[in-house]
Amino acid sequence: MGRRQCQFASRPAVVHAAAKPYVPSGTLRRAVAYPGAAEDWTVEEIGEALDKVGIGHLKEKIEEDAPWDQTLSGGEKQRLAFARLFLHNPDIIVLDEATSALDAKSQDKMMELLTSELPKATVVSVAHRAELEAFHSRQIVLERRKGGAKLVSDIDLIPRKGKRRLLGRFLRYRKAPAKEVA
Repeated sequence: MGRRQCQFASRPAVVHAAAKPYVPSGTLRRAVAYPGAAEDWTVEEIGEALDKVGIGHLKEKIEEDAPWDQTLSGGEKQRLAFARLFLHNPDIIVLDEATSALDAKSQDKMMELLTSELPKATVVSVAHRAELEAFHSRQIVLERRKGGAKLVSDIDLIPRKGKRRLLGRFLRYRKAPAKEVA
């Protein structure tokens, strides 16, 4: 019999960020690293991710064991979920009301960070806030029907001034000519 091998990517291909992110018990480092191991990143790397998402005030507590799920506010948990995205660098990101606990300014900052820090990622959002459309290239509307969901509309969104669309940024990134080294 031949030997079979199974190889896994060193990072997750798909990461889900929910309205109420799961926060495991243990250290804050473990909570930020989830679903990876806390030791996969240095304290400095985790601190940088916390800084990026606006919860740098928690850096001094990275190794602290506490009931973080009960300690952090809803907005802090959502920011923690974005910090995870930046650490894991996934290919596909599913945002399920992932900014619902943030004010409009904070939501814009998280989405702008997402487009700049993870330009190659495909982002799928489930959201009710119309202002999130500015960060997406398409809007797909599904309707629940007997026997399953039905596609009601598939709309190409018009870019809004001052905000970059993810698809546009991705296409510009891909079309950039490669620099030759002599």
